[in-house]
Amino acid sequence: MTTPTFTIDDNGARVDWHVRAGCLWQSDFVSEIDGVPEDITAATIAARVTASSSSSTALKTFTVTKTSATAGKWRISVADTAADLAPATYWWAMEIDTGSGDEPLMSGEFVVSAWAVS
Repeated sequence: MTTPTFTIDDNGARVDWHVRAGCLWQSDFVSEIDGVPEDITAATIAARVTASSSSSTALKTFTVTKTSATAGKWRISVADTAADLAPATYWWAMEIDTGSGDEPLMSGEFVVSAWAVS
């Protein structure tokens, strides 16, 4: 598993995510500002999947776990038992609130494919 690293700014990053239905959906993240890990101890991070970029209704909400808050590290995940979206293209978004309001981190297509053994 790779760990994306990004710089928080007011624009947020576009990241398209491809997953398999019924399998664990998770990824690790590191937040840095000017190359220095951001302490996210007091931050609130939220991530969700919606039907489209214009929808505000969460179809799935990711569990956010701070794995090393002082080093700016966290993981988002949806357990395989809850990864039951039908194969289709959805939208996902993640934001952080460090005390001054929500800031977009990343968003993009969330593509769910059927699980099949070849």
